[in-house]
Amino acid sequence: MSTAELQPNELSSCLEALDQSNDFQVLRRLKPTKAYQTAPATGKVHKVCIIDTETTGLDTQNCEIIELGYQIIEFDSQGKLYKVLAAKNFLNEPEGEITAEVTQVTGLTFTDVEGHQIPWHEVQTDLADVTLCVAHNAGFDRPVLERYEPLFVDKIWGCSVQQIDWQALTDVGSRSQEFLCWKIGQFFYDAHRALDDVQALSQLLSLEIGSNQQPALSFLLQAVRQSKIIVKATGAPFDVKDELRKRGYRWNADARVWQKMMDEQRLEEEMVWLAANSTPNPTVVKLNANDSFSVRAQ
Repeated sequence: MSTAELQPNELSSCLEALDQSNDFQVLRRLKPTKAYQTAPATGKVHKVCIIDTETTGLDTQNCEIIELGYQIIEFDSQGKLYKVLAAKNFLNEPEGEITAEVTQVTGLTFTDVEGHQIPWHEVQTDLADVTLCVAHNAGFDRPVLERYEPLFVDKIWGCSVQQIDWQALTDVGSRSQEFLCWKIGQFFYDAHRALDDVQALSQLLSLEIGSNQQPALSFLLQAVRQSKIIVKATGAPFDVKDELRKRGYRWNADARVWQKMMDEQRLEEEMVWLAANSTPNPTVVKLNANDSFSVRAQ
């Protein structure tokens, strides 16, 4: 008998039995929700936009958006998610081609997006009073979106890849969104389509993690609230490049320097490390609250 022939109560019993065994892990398909929990009668709530783009490539200065998905959700200062206010997905015809490699990842062909355009006026209305934008790789999505729509320039952004220490909080080494959903949330979804990715990330951020069992979003909010700086390893000798890379620095080809964004409160510790690695005079640039992950922070 196939699972398709099982009655719902029979299937539920099978899943419960598997869940109780140490030899199996059951993954359930994500069912998008309209509300993660009921908002309290008192207490201020804000709006977060969980957002994702599918593009024609990985060069943020030149790639084109072929799909945009986002959810706008109420949240509070403790990171609890409440009502989903909007869930939207738009296709967009690029000026250039959609390569076979992009189609393999996204499933989208030029025929799928031909004739479609993102209604940016609608996006502007939806995000007008959004407090925070969050992407799983904000360092990619934000620079791309800033090229298309000015409203993203002045928003505060958070990144669920860089601003949540998944390893320390969940003992999961990979920061891949799909893998985190499997390991922490025990659910799967159709990855690499914009709104599907957004709804999966929203669910992931609603899950309670860490020793104190707080919503994952709360840890991201803590990081967002920290003042940010860019540390440039000015004068670093060539032979420390591998150590810089391991520590999270990336090569800025235009400025010809290794650099990374970090919380300002960690600067003293970083200065000690750099000095111990033959780089005693780094350049430090203080960022504004809405600069994180923007081209202004590159």
